[in-house]
Amino acid sequence: MRMAMKTILASASFLLLHAIPSSAQTDSLAEPLSFVVDTIIVSGNEKTKTYVILDEMTIKQGDTLKAELIEFDKNRIYSLGLFTRVEIYVDTLNGKRFLFVEVNERWYLIPLILVGFRDGDPKKPYYGGGLLVSNFRGRNQRLFGTLVFGHNPSVGFGFSDPLLSRNPHLYFSMNLSYARIRNRSTIESALTGDFDEDHYDISATLGHRYNLFESTAFTGGFTIVKVANYRPGRTASLTGRDAFINASVSYTRDSRDLREYPTQGSLVNLYVTKNGFGEAALNFTRFGTDLRKYVPLPLDFTLAGRAYGTLVSGSSIPTYSRSYFGYGERIRGYFRNVFEGENLAGTTVELHWPLLKTRTINFTAIPLPQEFSVWRFGVGLALFADAGVTWFRRQPVTLNAFASGYGGGVHFLLPYSVVMRVEYARNDLGRGQFILDFRSSI
Repeated sequence: MRMAMKTILASASFLLLHAIPSSAQTDSLAEPLSFVVDTIIVSGNEKTKTYVILDEMTIKQGDTLKAELIEFDKNRIYSLGLFTRVEIYVDTLNGKRFLFVEVNERWYLIPLILVGFRDGDPKKPYYGGGLLVSNFRGRNQRLFGTLVFGHNPSVGFGFSDPLLSRNPHLYFSMNLSYARIRNRSTIESALTGDFDEDHYDISATLGHRYNLFESTAFTGGFTIVKVANYRPGRTASLTGRDAFINASVSYTRDSRDLREYPTQGSLVNLYVTKNGFGEAALNFTRFGTDLRKYVPLPLDFTLAGRAYGTLVSGSSIPTYSRSYFGYGERIRGYFRNVFEGENLAGTTVELHWPLLKTRTINFTAIPLPQEFSVWRFGVGLALFADAGVTWFRRQPVTLNAFASGYGGGVHFLLPYSVVMRVEYARNDLGRGQFILDFRSSI
């Protein structure tokens, strides 16, 4: 099993060496057709501004059309999260060549019913609600508020504008939240039992999108964390309360076609976050990366690879800022196990095959508004292998320290960009487990 894990790492490394494109690479995959686009006509966007759609497309007026870019642009438009159906086709009229983009808009004023289990654990139920305005003013702006009870109760408000200005292309977001979080450290809970942390956060982000794929962003914020049962290490201060400024800068290159379940393209995300600027006992810097690559293969197969990690430097790291597997990031085969440390590294390799290619269905069995009568479905089969490790700075890291697992499953692409995964995994100790999760794994 350890040799299998080494194979996983080697395969992912090979894939991801190609995830960062050179200056000679392009995102076009097909030979040009003898069709120059004279005019692009967008229809069906009763609320959404036309430029929101056009700015997401690689095909522009005056371009020589490339067949596979039609499907690529369909997925990019769908990834905006604004439409239940996207169709692109070409036609000629009076000697002019037209590219038609037809969309069906989603329902944008969405009452949120929030019910589930934290970390997939039936012992951690939560419930609540909220309201999401997902296309405020027709500019893909999002305004939301949520109130959640049960395990890790919280309240939050947020606003985002992906197109604050078009030239230069700037985007903006801000968030305000409070949460009472049950501590995630299994090391600390083994010593004194579980305890709660009160988290107060306010942050704002200003970003610049250079082109269709590349952007940089700066985030600034202020955080307060209070623990109910203080012990050294649970906060940086001796009072059990940390209050500190944080700032982050990031670079992203995202050429994936369909963000919730890509079949081609790549993602490069690099970030640096500084916590504390002399105003608090806490003072450390975190560096992180997330690299993903999706390679189309014959017979509609897709080979996907991911490598990711985070490292810290500076002062000691309080437990609430440690890195964990078992919450957001998971190792299948150890899906419910928690691994913690100051640093983290992981890799995933998956092979996807569409059992039922994604398609749009007009559901007419029950009278529904148009926004709910157009449904998008797909079903895929997947084989996967995961490996990962967490460690503290004074710990040596060896290949034997990695936990790994492998398996297969069925992935369902559901309306409104929901992904449901039903999988079976075995870990490197030979133990198996079934997994039900509602998010993409890579």
